Amino acid sequence: MRVFVVTSLLCAFFVPEAEAQVGAPWLIIPTTASTDAPWMEPTAQAFRRELWDRGIEVWSLERAANRFEKEESEPAARLSEVELQNWEAQSNAALRKLAAGDFAQALDQLDAAQELARGAPEELNRDPARAQKVLDTCLYMVRALMETGSESLANRLAKECRQLVLRGEPTALMHPPSILESLARVDAARAEQTGEIRIESTPSSCPVRINGVMLGETPFEIGELFSGRYRVQVECEPGQPTRVHTADVGFTRTDVFIDARFDAVVETRPFLYLRYADPADEARNRTADAERIAKAVPAGALLLMYETSANTVELELLRGAPAERRALTRVTAGPEGPNPGDLALAVRALIDGKCVDFTEPEPLAVPCREEPDTVAEQPVPDDGWPPHRTPRGQFITGLTLAGIGSAALITGYVLLAPRASAAEDWINLEDLLEAGMMGVEMEATAAQQKWLNLRSAIIATASVGGAALVAAMPLALPKREKTPWWAWLSGGLGVGLAAFSVYYGVTADAEPSGGCAASSVDGSDARACVKRGEQVSLAILTGVSAAPLLTVPLVYLFRPSDKDIAPSIEVSRSGGYVSVRGRF
Repeated sequence: MRVFVVTSLLCAFFVPEAEAQVGAPWLIIPTTASTDAPWMEPTAQAFRRELWDRGIEVWSLERAANRFEKEESEPAARLSEVELQNWEAQSNAALRKLAAGDFAQALDQLDAAQELARGAPEELNRDPARAQKVLDTCLYMVRALMETGSESLANRLAKECRQLVLRGEPTALMHPPSILESLARVDAARAEQTGEIRIESTPSSCPVRINGVMLGETPFEIGELFSGRYRVQVECEPGQPTRVHTADVGFTRTDVFIDARFDAVVETRPFLYLRYADPADEARNRTADAERIAKAVPAGALLLMYETSANTVELELLRGAPAERRALTRVTAGPEGPNPGDLALAVRALIDGKCVDFTEPEPLAVPCREEPDTVAEQPVPDDGWPPHRTPRGQFITGLTLAGIGSAALITGYVLLAPRASAAEDWINLEDLLEAGMMGVEMEATAAQQKWLNLRSAIIATASVGGAALVAAMPLALPKREKTPWWAWLSGGLGVGLAAFSVYYGVTADAEPSGGCAASSVDGSDARACVKRGEQVSLAILTGVSAAPLLTVPLVYLFRPSDKDIAPSIEVSRSGGYVSVRGRF
C-alpha cells in the first residue's frame, strides 16, 4: 500500500510533463495565388500519409476544415434556384392545407420548409421580401401547432421565428389575430432579455447581417436578444456573401471581431487552405494567416505548402509563437503530387530540421533563415531586472512556492523525530499491558493514535512540499541556452533518491496481519508496525524529494527556446523507436 502511495505521487508529478512533450498534431496548410491549383490536395495528402508512416500525428484535411468551421467561420449557405422554388412551393402548399383545415399535412410540409430556413437563413433572408416569407412560413407552422393542440411547442416556435428574422413584420392579412398576438408577446418579452452581440470589423463601416438580415454597419451592437445561436456576416464588398461567424448568445454580451481580408482568403471546402489575390499578397500574409488558423485548429507545428514556380512546391515547417521557420524543403509536384522518392526525402529533412532543395539533380542545402553576423548584447530591461531571470512576477511566485515547498518538505523530515518518540511510548505501554499492569489501556491507545496521526502528517506535508517545489522550478530557475552541469547533477541525485525510495518501499517489512490501526495490537506487533512505519515514511520522503530534483533538468530540456527540443516517434514495419532532438 505504501509503495502504491509513493508510485502515485511520482506519477502525479511526471505524467503531466510526459503529456506536454507529445504536443498537438501537425497541421498542413496549402496556400496559392492561383484560381486553379490541382497540385494542392494530392500533395497535401501524400505528405500527410508519409508523416503518419513516420510516427508524426497530422490533422486530416477534412477534420482540420471541420474544426475551423466549428471554431471560427464557415462559408455562407448557397441555395440553388430549384431549392428556393421548392421551399416557396412547400410554404404555399402548406398555407392551402391550413386554409382547408388539414393541419397534419400542413405540418409535414412546413417542417421541411422550416428545416431549410434554419440551415440557410443567411441565404433566404438576404432579400427583404424573402425574409418576410421566411417569417410568414414560420408563423404558419405556429398556427398549425396551435390548431393541433401543441400550444407549448407553438409558443417556443414563435420565439424561434423572431430569432430567425430579427427585424421585420409578417404579412398581416395572412395570419389570424391569435398568431399575430403570439408574435407581439414574443417581441414584448425581448425587452426583458439581456443577451447582446457587439460586432467589430477591420475595415470598419461595413454592413452587418445577422441570420442574413441587414441590420447596420460596424461597429454594431444589438441587445434584447433571446439566448441562442446567431449567424453573423460582415460584407465589406457590396453584394458579396461572406463567411459566417457563429455567435452563441447567453445572458451577457457576446463580442464578434471579423477581419474581412482574412475571411476573403481562407477556404474550407473541400479542405482547409488559403487562396490569395496575387503572389505578393500570399508571401506577405501566409505566415500570419496560418498562425491565425492554428488558434482555431491547435497544432504542434505548421507545415505551409505553396508553389514557388510551375511544378515546384515549397514546404515550410513553422514552430513557436510567433511562428518561426524550422525547416524547409522544395520538391517537384504535378497534379498527382510528388514522386515517392522525393516525398520520403523531403519528410525526413523536415523531421530533422533541415532545409534542402530536392528539385535539383542532387539535393542542395539552402539557408533556413538569415543568421546575424554578430550576436547583439542582450539588453537589460528598463526596470533593471536581469535578462537571465524569468519575468519578475513569475520569479517571485517561483521563490514563494519554493519557500513553501521547502518548509513543508523539511517539516515532513522533522516529524520523524516526534513520531519515533510516539512509537517508543506506544511500545513501552504495550509491554506494560502484556506484563499485566492495569489502567494503561487508554494511554496505549492514545499513543498508538498519535503515532498514526504523525504518519498522515508526514505524508501530507511531504506531498505538499514536493508538489510546490516541482511547480516552482520552471518559474524560479534562471534561463540558460543549454542545460547547465548542475541541472544534470540534480537529475542524477533525483534518480538515485527515486531508486532508493522504490527499493526501500518494496523491501519494507510486512505489516502485521491484524493491521497497525487495530485495537488488539501486542508488543511484538507494535514493534513490527514501528519498524515498517519508519521504512515507509523514509521511502515516501525520499521519493517526494526526488521529484523536484528530477524536474530541474527537465525544465531546461523542454523550456521553450532556440534549443528546439522535440521528441519524435519513428515507426516502420521492422520496428520503432522514440528519439529526442535538439541542443542539450
